[in-house]
Formats: sequence, structure tokens, C-alpha cells
Amino acid sequence: MPVYIRIPNLSVVYRDLWVMQPLYRVTRKWLMENDYGDAHEDASMESSGEILYHIRKGTSMGPNENELRIWWRTVQNPNGGAHSGNKFYKHHIDIDWNVIQMYDIEIMREGKKEKVQKGEMIINIKPYIEMPDMSNTPLLKFFDNWFRTRLLKKNLEENKKMLYQDAYRLQGMIKKYLELKIFTPELENFHEKFEFV
Repeated sequence: MPVYIRIPNLSVVYRDLWVMQPLYRVTRKWLMENDYGDAHEDASMESSGEILYHIRKGTSMGPNENELRIWWRTVQNPNGGAHSGNKFYKHHIDIDWNVIQMYDIEIMREGKKEKVQKGEMIINIKPYIEMPDMSNTPLLKFFDNWFRTRLLKKNLEENKKMLYQDAYRLQGMIKKYLELKIFTPELENFHEKFEFV
């Protein structure tokens, strides 16, 4: 049974206009570019990673309002890029989308009518580290506490820092896309808020 070490959760709360499909794609692309894939070894983030996609049409608030819930479970490839951990640790980022009171409206943009979504969206980003439980091995059982608190402490702290930075950069990318206030250095944005396919 593995041991899970939680990192502080981050979230994005947004209530305004947005286009759901490009935001969904930009977030998924960020995960793939940063070596986060499906928690199952045999699948890629492009094909899965999504364990729930539930849309409820016509809520009690109104017949045109929808509710949307999306859950993504990702793990970073330990042999991945420059900021991936070693094989002993697995970096996970769980992303839960919760959209309520969402309905489609049309706006005028650059002289054309475009369909956008309006509602309230909460995106929860939950990072955590997975490491093997050494207390099951008879020989290491007696040294487990010492091993974690002394020998692996520095390495674990570095991995926590790397994972938190990834989660913070993901939050910053989503906020920048939605044009919210961010507290990270400005990076060049290749996607517009109302990007249509």
C-alpha cells in the first residue's frame, strides 16, 4: 500500500463569460506538455485521464441552466522532463471541475456573433506525492521512521517543492487564460480567452 503525501490544494473560482471547449483543451495540453498523463500506465493523457464527465441539463434554477462535473486524475512520468521526480516518487495532480448555473449566450465579437458560456466555475487542483510504504518489508520496518525523517527528508522536500510549483503554474495558466489576477511571472500566452474551433 503506497503512502500519499498531500500538498496544499489550489483553486480557481470564476464567474463570468468563457468558452468551455478551448479552456478544456488548453488545460489538457498543459498537462501533456509537462509530462502528466493518465494514472494508468497503458493510457496517454490524450485518450483518457478523465474518470468523470457528467453534464446535467436543466437544473432546478432554470431549464436552460446546466451543471458540469469533470474529474481528471494524472501522474507525472518519472522519466519525463527536467522537473519530474525520480522513480521512487510519483507526482500526482487531481483536477476537479465544477461548473454550475452554466448556460449558453451569444455575444458580438469583432462584428460576429459567437456562442459563449456564462456561469460559475470552480477548478480544484489537488497535488500529492505517492511513495512506496516500506513498513511492509520486515527488514526496513524498524528503520522506516528514520528512513523517512532523516535519509529521504531533503529529497522529499525537493519533490514537494517541484510538485507545488507545477500545480501553481497550472493555476496561473488557467487564471491567465481567464484573465484573472495572477501572482506569477508573466509568460507569453499563445491562447486567447475566446478562442473558437
